[in-house]
Amino acid sequence: MIFESLNIYLFDCINSIATQSPVLDRIAIFTAHDLNTVFICFLLFLLVLKWKTYNFLFAKTLLIVLLSLILSDLAEIFYHHPRPFEIGLGHQLIGHGPSSSFPSQHTLTITIIAFSYWLAGFKKIGVFGIFVGMVVGLSRIYVGVHFPFDIIGSFIIGLMLVVSVNYIVKELTVRIRKITSVSAYDA
Repeated sequence: MIFESLNIYLFDCINSIATQSPVLDRIAIFTAHDLNTVFICFLLFLLVLKWKTYNFLFAKTLLIVLLSLILSDLAEIFYHHPRPFEIGLGHQLIGHGPSSSFPSQHTLTITIIAFSYWLAGFKKIGVFGIFVGMVVGLSRIYVGVHFPFDIIGSFIIGLMLVVSVNYIVKELTVRIRKITSVSAYDA
């Protein structure tokens, strides 16, 4: 219960600023709704420019994002956390259906991309992605469609998914190399 009270308190601190400045509201709506698309377009541009550098990482990251979508849908079956506007809290600046608030898929997507690139050694893209994820997360709270713990949870889940998939890919690569080296030796 203490976590729920803290979650609501933090939501009120951020969302209470909404509707006080039309300019800030427009910026928040853009970042909550469209900043993901801008960041992904930037990564696609990098992919086209340097295909050999980014192709495997991009494919692996896309796989993790798709996995997160499936896991989010499964999580909603077992745990539905209402969005702030569903329980009469705050100001809602963008339209949204009554799906589960946890986790924030917008934030989770950016977080997965950021951690994937960061852990692959592309530190500047990773750090920039983490910054974008924080901006997107804060704006999702500001526009009234997520609670702060939805955003924090997205960061934790994103990191766990990236680390887990990286571990699985590494283990599979080692096992495949062992099998192929033994097969080549036998031939």
